Amino acid sequence: MRSYYAHLETAMGKTVEAISPKPTFRSSAIFPVFHQKDISSRILFMGYWMLKRNIQSIGAVVTLRSLAGALLSRMNFQIQEAKTYRLEVKEMLEKAGIQTDKPFEGSMEVEFYSNSNMVFPFPATVINYYGPAFSTVVHTAQRVYNDYDDLQRNSQTAVPESGFNIYADEDHEPFLGLINGPVHVKNSKIRMQFYNHEGKVLSYVKELGDLAPYQTNILYPARETDLKGFLMGKVGACKVNFDVQWIFPRLVVGNLQKSLPALSITHSYYDCTKAETDSDYWKQPPAEWYTASLMIPVTIEGSHFTNVYFYPIYSPSIFTIDVEFYDKNGTLLGKKTNIVQVKSPDDKFIVLHFKEICRDLKISPLPELGARIIAKTLEGSRLPARVKLGLDMGVEGPQLPCNICTNLQPFNPPLEAKPKSFKWAPFLAAQPHSSVWLMNSSPHVNHTQTADVDLTFFREKDATTLNRTLHIPPQGFTVIYPDQDAELAAFFENQIGWCTATTNNPYLTTYYFSENASGVVGGDHGF
Repeated sequence: MRSYYAHLETAMGKTVEAISPKPTFRSSAIFPVFHQKDISSRILFMGYWMLKRNIQSIGAVVTLRSLAGALLSRMNFQIQEAKTYRLEVKEMLEKAGIQTDKPFEGSMEVEFYSNSNMVFPFPATVINYYGPAFSTVVHTAQRVYNDYDDLQRNSQTAVPESGFNIYADEDHEPFLGLINGPVHVKNSKIRMQFYNHEGKVLSYVKELGDLAPYQTNILYPARETDLKGFLMGKVGACKVNFDVQWIFPRLVVGNLQKSLPALSITHSYYDCTKAETDSDYWKQPPAEWYTASLMIPVTIEGSHFTNVYFYPIYSPSIFTIDVEFYDKNGTLLGKKTNIVQVKSPDDKFIVLHFKEICRDLKISPLPELGARIIAKTLEGSRLPARVKLGLDMGVEGPQLPCNICTNLQPFNPPLEAKPKSFKWAPFLAAQPHSSVWLMNSSPHVNHTQTADVDLTFFREKDATTLNRTLHIPPQGFTVIYPDQDAELAAFFENQIGWCTATTNNPYLTTYYFSENASGVVGGDHGF
């Protein structure tokens, strides 16, 4: 783990180093993949480098490997258009001469090469597991390091991974996808701690033995521990520590629903409970700013629900949470201050049920709401630089909600000087009910800046684009549904697409979702 300050220096294009930073000519992602009856895998991305970096040609290499790490197939191609791209595991299996009517588990890696600086070694790629009953997504998690400097920059501190929900009952079980890097590891172990709604902890250690280069382990801990009895039918959380080499230690994690079947995925996040240096905390803002805040989508109409989870993973601190609710036009509908106090270290995770909060505030259950989550420090305490939360949107019943991993945005005045921002997100238009949310909010106490947005839509079959403009008021948002938009429906033709949003407002955030008729919801934040 590197400090959040170092992350922001890269994101803002700044560095405090006397020597110029090494350019990034390779960007990569590697994901665990499945192919079986009713569950398939694909990697999604768009040619954003042409727009964001003005790089006119990118070389791509796609590699499929078995669970043991054996090379099965590889292909390469050039990216020279800012359009949608899709890499199907099924097509890679066919290329390898492997029967696609038999179950397969392994990994798929995509590498991007350029002779111009790509800046970020993490590419904006998405793994999409899908089937007749679901579609679930998460952005780049693990990647193989480019070189020793890359490894050192991103491994300043070794910490466990955490910050995700788990379920264990007759129909659901959690899983973790762990991929080793290109270096052999001897006597590898994975150490897990599970947390239930009462704050109790169950520990489990599994011997993985020697890990071959690129070996993938798909772990189902409920098959080896009594997670079902421990969680008692409630949502749980997990911390995990493991031994891998030469690969970023972020995991694709999630839950399996056996009856459909369906998956819901997210990625793990840093456990910062032992991170106590000055760089692990955020600076105190002036009175006109909150220390950190985030606007999130909320759906509570009918059987829909939205919950937010705070996990036991923060740097030692005590802080409180306020929640403000807004409609699309940025009108404040209600507010609850000091709704919860978050204390770390602790073994409990905190859940905010937005349906109940809105009922208490007498806010009508509109189809779409925006909620600004505000973190405030108590006197004598500091706010952690990383305040991660889990965002669940789902349908009441046994089906799986999404579990988006995202962070509160800290007070950061240098953002004010940015003349524009560039955001992008996929439209999961292959699903019958998909959406993209664009939200305009900031940690400023009285955020007053309208977001003037130029939208461009991209598809896979050609480089044709569709353009629109939006004006999103302060604390307001816009939701786009392709299946309710005749022009977009004709443009995407029931296939996955992307959109870019160029705006004068540096605080625009995006989220995207798909809701299957089964009730399973998949989603993630945009780039």
